[in-house]
Amino acid sequence: MMRFFNFSKEGNINFLDRIKKRWVIHSNGLIVDSQRNNNLVWKIGINSFENFFSGLEKRSGQSLGRRLAHSSSESEEWLILDSNIKLSSSRNLKRWNKASNDWQDRGLGSFELIDNSDETRVLINDPFYGPMCAGIFSAMWELSTKTRHRFRWNQNTSESLMLSLSEDNVKVPSPQNISCPWFHGISSSPIVDEDYWDTLMIENKGTWSLMGVRMMMIHQDLILRFESYFLPYVDNIHDGRKNSCLWRGLDSKKANMWTIFSDTMREIFFDQGHHVIISKEQDWINVARRHLGRNGLGCIDSIASIDDFGGVEISTTSCFHPAIFCGILSGCWERAYGRNVKSEFRIDSGRNILKLTSLSEISYQ
Repeated sequence: MMRFFNFSKEGNINFLDRIKKRWVIHSNGLIVDSQRNNNLVWKIGINSFENFFSGLEKRSGQSLGRRLAHSSSESEEWLILDSNIKLSSSRNLKRWNKASNDWQDRGLGSFELIDNSDETRVLINDPFYGPMCAGIFSAMWELSTKTRHRFRWNQNTSESLMLSLSEDNVKVPSPQNISCPWFHGISSSPIVDEDYWDTLMIENKGTWSLMGVRMMMIHQDLILRFESYFLPYVDNIHDGRKNSCLWRGLDSKKANMWTIFSDTMREIFFDQGHHVIISKEQDWINVARRHLGRNGLGCIDSIASIDDFGGVEISTTSCFHPAIFCGILSGCWERAYGRNVKSEFRIDSGRNILKLTSLSEISYQ
């Protein structure tokens, strides 16, 4: 049964119809944003994202909130310009109906204007993640006012965030397209999954949940731009596993960054306590469909056993991000076999190849 809160019946139907049309689910496990030039999106719960980001900070030994805010702002500006989205030029945020609906679709929260004198102050209610929401709104404000702004935020509780913006004369060029080097095609057909939205609940303005978990859609473009802000500061891996991932074709700095991403996702998945049963290698197809495809992270095209201890080689052309893809499947492997996993990723003949084997050598008795 579909349950909704705090909205009229007509509002519920309109939201469900809007969200189904916007987030297009594909048979290859990817989800695309039909309103942002088919950019890929990752569906993730609020606690998982908070754990993901804190895991990145812990493993890198860096404070990354400001970098996330700036990459979110840059990504939002690019997505709006690339998709020819027209923002309201009004400074009365009550007239920002399309932008408000956009935030609700994505699960970001809601916003209201508090002060628009020398310094603009905006209250963001129920922000999904403070630095991200601050950066996204700042980009919208700059495009609306056609003026660059400095921004800062203050968040004392999870319920609200105060964002302050002040005009800045600095000349900052518009962001350019950023491409990813792995294969992530969306050539498959959209599918109609009637069960996907069955547990949808609208809890507050700008927030929604599935299975009781508050969700958000994060664009692939944002993750790629965050990498560019994160990478220069990666010097070492300060926590977690350091030598469990091998990334063919990457330099040591980017390999460390992807290991940080992957090991964080592996730990999050493992700690969630999922039951994963693998009796034959083809069981991996359904495991990936459940834990990757339902969240827009991709699928497994083919799989082959490579040893007698659970080792497999996975091939895919549908991948939101290799390190996230690898991290979740590594967590699945450890849940299934009860041993630490070693992963190796490479791109070969137009395909993404992931190899999962036991981290410790096992000998025949």
